Amino acid sequence: MDYGAEVKKLRRDGPDRVYILRGEEDYLRDSYLQELKNLCLAEGTEAFNYHRFQGPGLDVGRLRESAEAMPFMGERTLMEVRDFEPSRTSGYDPEALKAFLEDVPEWATAVFVFSPGRDPDGKYGAVKTMRKVGTDLEFTSPGAGELVRWIARRAESMDKTIDPSTAQYLMEVCGRRMNTLIPELTKVAGYAKGKAITRADIDAVAKKAPEATIRQMLLALGSGRYDDAAGLLAELLADKDEPPQKQIAAVSNQFRQLYVTRVAMDSGKGDEFIVACLPELKGWWGDISRLKQTARGYTADQLAQAVRLCVRCDYAMKDTGGDGAVLMKELLLRLAMDRS
Repeated sequence: MDYGAEVKKLRRDGPDRVYILRGEEDYLRDSYLQELKNLCLAEGTEAFNYHRFQGPGLDVGRLRESAEAMPFMGERTLMEVRDFEPSRTSGYDPEALKAFLEDVPEWATAVFVFSPGRDPDGKYGAVKTMRKVGTDLEFTSPGAGELVRWIARRAESMDKTIDPSTAQYLMEVCGRRMNTLIPELTKVAGYAKGKAITRADIDAVAKKAPEATIRQMLLALGSGRYDDAAGLLAELLADKDEPPQKQIAAVSNQFRQLYVTRVAMDSGKGDEFIVACLPELKGWWGDISRLKQTARGYTADQLAQAVRLCVRCDYAMKDTGGDGAVLMKELLLRLAMDRS
């Protein structure tokens, strides 16, 4: 999405009655939500005209009552509903929620906010109605160039500078989620002795994102550096903030991207074809270059088998409740054996 354009539209046209705010980039999602609050809630009226609900156990009657009450000392009422999931919400009346969504008062705005990875399930009638009558916004990571400029502005606000290649390196190491980059950039800026932030500063104090560790692990595996790959897996498993179930999903996704890249290379296709098959890489030409570098260490058949092994590993974690760390180690061993 074009975040800037959506904010301009909001400021020009005013708030709608129903919103869905979702997507991986929670920094932009929360920034947009704040824009909505600024427009809906006059100064000093938040205690009267702002109502927050948790999705599990949503009381549709209270939601309707909050919306139908005339705003006090202001023009609008704002209701925020966090992580509403029909499959996990007991005791709510789906028909009553659908009726409410279709008849939200003109002075009210209902915002359904979803955490990253928890998009609303479109098979439920209430969600279908929500999307039909509301504005559905998915917040995705900005393109590489825009994110580099944003990092430079953040660094400047801390009286530091960072050149584009170093900003790109920061994203490679820490990931692209803006809420993750902010504390890491702050940490690096505080550590840096000089005016300009360097790669050495990033290596010294920044926390490596799991995706970066996985990328290095698959490159080592494809290059036959099995000891290095094992060391990187140990580093990955030591991160207690990322459970094995989430790690295997990330490994599987990277192998999927490598398989598409390898097939494209074998077929003589260019980077544009890879982007068409992997739209999440649009604008990230550096990622495509790294994928091609890593894919050269595998055959298409090896990568297809790697994807199958990842699926089996994921199934074993979820179905048998097996030890995730043990299953990940077994996966790496199988991948190494299949290459020998």
